[in-house]
Amino acid sequence: MNICILGDARNVHIIRLASGLARRGIRLHVVTHKPGAIPGATVERFSVPKAGLRQPYRWADRRRRYLREFFLKFDVVNVHFLDDWALGGLLDDAGTDRADLIVTAWGSDIVDPPGETPASADLEAARIDLLRRADAVTACGPTFAGMVEKFAGLDSDSVRVVPFGVDTRLFRTSEEGAKARGLRGVVGFFKGFRPVYGAIDLIRAIPKVQRACPDVKWEMIGEGSSLDECQCMAHEAGAWPHVAWLPRQRHRELPGFLERWSISVIPSVHEAFGVAALESSAMEIPVVGSDVAGLRDTVVDGVTGTLVPPKNPEALADALIALVRDDSLRHLMGLAGRRRVIEQFEEENVLDQWVELYQTARERRAVMV
Repeated sequence: MNICILGDARNVHIIRLASGLARRGIRLHVVTHKPGAIPGATVERFSVPKAGLRQPYRWADRRRRYLREFFLKFDVVNVHFLDDWALGGLLDDAGTDRADLIVTAWGSDIVDPPGETPASADLEAARIDLLRRADAVTACGPTFAGMVEKFAGLDSDSVRVVPFGVDTRLFRTSEEGAKARGLRGVVGFFKGFRPVYGAIDLIRAIPKVQRACPDVKWEMIGEGSSLDECQCMAHEAGAWPHVAWLPRQRHRELPGFLERWSISVIPSVHEAFGVAALESSAMEIPVVGSDVAGLRDTVVDGVTGTLVPPKNPEALADALIALVRDDSLRHLMGLAGRRRVIEQFEEENVLDQWVELYQTARERRAVMV
């Protein structure tokens, strides 16, 4: 089976998907604007051929011919994130023997993140057209799938849910790490400093938590446009001595930080899914997160963590204080979280779902031909 992915070859989720499928003997080719190495897969920078004797066409025609080749060479073309690849009319031109097109929505391609430039009307129209023309559409969680259907005017339950998986062999707490957490250890945040991830609300919550639980320490991992503002607020609130500011970490290095945390905080304003919540749960860490779309699919309120209203530092602080003070509840939530990740989101099981989806697409196209 030959699969072509159009997406960001530097994104950790695409790297894990492509390399995981390649391990299973599937030929994976990734076409990307941002080249990077993916074990087992071939990677090609998106590049429309220059005009010449073999390509004596205008740029738009050369682009169409270039893209058409992927639909003729592969069994399935899977678009990850709804960039404007200009596939619209191409699908009609490619004929009935073309590859099946699967479109996978990610989040900010459907919902404009707060604090960032919204998609233009033309780009939004192109995204809707791509979703409507696709042979199959996928999304990472059931709540977000409903949002995709509403966005594009698709039939209810027409979007297939295929979650992001978690490598539970990588994201697991060692015995030494579990002991090092202590009774009240460290509260951590690793989503990054963009307005959509709510770091400012966490900084506003810290003083109240610190007054109630003065032994708590904080680790803030990441970079982004609101980092300077968060650091200034921490200074002004007197929280600076209690906070460690750490740069963005490689994905494989994260478990070394998480295993010393007692609680993971995800105060996002919007989440399509919440992989960070699942990775925390896999490490047996309870999650305090915002009660927003994707986190409702990845955090079971009262079981694997606590959900609070978004943009509410007071509620966030109260939830953190309650968990910091309750060693037994944190332990039980941690165990429940890892068990749920293993049962529903283990990476190898998610890869099984992708393989089944691609096989179904190939068989459907074979019948049509």
